[in-house]
Amino acid sequence: MFETEKEMFESAKLIRGFDLNLTKKIAKDIGSRKLIFTGMGSSVLFPANHAKSRALELNIKNSVDVYFASDLLSYNDFSNAYVVLCSNSGKTKETVLLQKHIKKRGAKYLAITALPDSILAKSCKEKIIMQGGFEKGVAATKSVVEQALILDSLIFHLAKNQGKKVDIKKITSHLADASECISSNIDIDVPDNMLNAIAGSSSMYIVGRATGVGDEIALKAHEITRKEAFFYPDTHIVHGIEESIGSNPIILFEPIKFRNFIGDFKRFSKRTNCKLFGIGTENIIPGIKVKSAPFFEDYCLLAAGWGLLRAIAKKNNLNIDKPKKIFKVGNPYKGK
Repeated sequence: MFETEKEMFESAKLIRGFDLNLTKKIAKDIGSRKLIFTGMGSSVLFPANHAKSRALELNIKNSVDVYFASDLLSYNDFSNAYVVLCSNSGKTKETVLLQKHIKKRGAKYLAITALPDSILAKSCKEKIIMQGGFEKGVAATKSVVEQALILDSLIFHLAKNQGKKVDIKKITSHLADASECISSNIDIDVPDNMLNAIAGSSSMYIVGRATGVGDEIALKAHEITRKEAFFYPDTHIVHGIEESIGSNPIILFEPIKFRNFIGDFKRFSKRTNCKLFGIGTENIIPGIKVKSAPFFEDYCLLAAGWGLLRAIAKKNNLNIDKPKKIFKVGNPYKGK
């Protein structure tokens, strides 16, 4: 088994033992401030977007924004914001530069990183050091889950502090269920017609809600399957893309959430000659049926996406631990 695969399964162990009270004090410090989640790549795609979705679900009073760190370098007023800097390595160039940028402007901020000796960790008084350790696999997996859990717990506590009906003990009781579902979904059986269609294609189109699952799986598809992958949020793919789209498979995450638009996706599939497959808790279109746990549905979907990519790589005899072009830290900071 490749290191990347081992770390996928380690994420199940990590979620089982996660302490949702980790951010209880931080939530009190944030109060009603605007929240900005930022980072680059896998440190922000699922963790931050999922947390933003959770905040909307719980209708918290704080505004929640998600930005790539490089984008925030163009802004100067962070007076009413609390910025959460996410970098697994702690040396992502854009995130390190952003920390310096917002510090000069008096911003309040927190760093989340796996390495206590990293430049980001050393530069931040307020920080959370992840417990999962730095990954050996190039494609980030367990760190994505841990960062998401940290941000998730923060949203839960903000909601609870605002009088929302959030039962931390009840949510915690489902961590073990989520762990089992994640392990099962990583090892999921992919139907032959789906596997052959995607493994034999030049690229894939990923469709899903703006919760970060689709974004993250699209990035992982590049890293693990060596295929181009394009993420189209919600029903965006049926709004003009077909004029130039290639005849490659469409993967729809959680089709039941789009039950009012399944006919639209099917018609799009027919006129573009793109085979349509689903990954979700109900098989309303051909594809993969996944296991899921309350409160952690998106984590379970993410694991199923990993399972699909893992199967594609195996089908095409790829060594997913040894890519030829990418690096573990995509764009490392080399200053002091």
